[in-house]
Amino acid sequence: MSSARLLGFVCLFDALAIIVLYPHLDLFSCGYLVCSTVLALLQAVVNERFSNSAELQRLFYAKDIDRVWDRCVALLGLTELAVFFEYSHWRPMPELLNRSEQILGLLLCIAGVIWLFWVDIYLMGQFPSHHRRGAPMTSGPYQRVRHPRYIGLLATRFALPLIFGGVIASMLAVLWFLLIRRRAHLEERYLRSRFGEAYTQYAARTIGIP
Repeated sequence: MSSARLLGFVCLFDALAIIVLYPHLDLFSCGYLVCSTVLALLQAVVNERFSNSAELQRLFYAKDIDRVWDRCVALLGLTELAVFFEYSHWRPMPELLNRSEQILGLLLCIAGVIWLFWVDIYLMGQFPSHHRRGAPMTSGPYQRVRHPRYIGLLATRFALPLIFGGVIASMLAVLWFLLIRRRAHLEERYLRSRFGEAYTQYAARTIGIP
């Protein structure tokens, strides 16, 4: 998705989210919307960084490895509107909502955004040179974690049921985990085939997604 289309989608999504959440906009729902908007803006910046090279963009987003990712991400993103509706207008299990867990969820979401900001800033500077050298990334956020972008994304997704305390949010968090886990494993298979023993040794000393 181009930066312009992404920003247009974000504006539309935020407008719909505010309509669905109103009149129950509060610190937690607004905080989550701010976090998700910041992530989308960061994604637009990353898109723009690699917009001049179709090859780099294809490799960065692993277009040839996982062709369903973009569609699934868009679908799950839209499903968050159902989470907002359950939070504001329909709560079949009100006991799932706990203020202490909401605080924890918002802090987890903020931490995930900060982590992703660091990872993407690092990638924008280092990914092109690593691609030219034909070597796996093993420094910066990749020094201890094989898939730092997905770890950060999971943090923001796991924050959903904590912040919104609903059945739909819990189901959505599980779906996000399964999708990200699938994506990470596909990438690992590709990286092992490309870098061989060098990646195997790197994977043995780092943390991945089980």
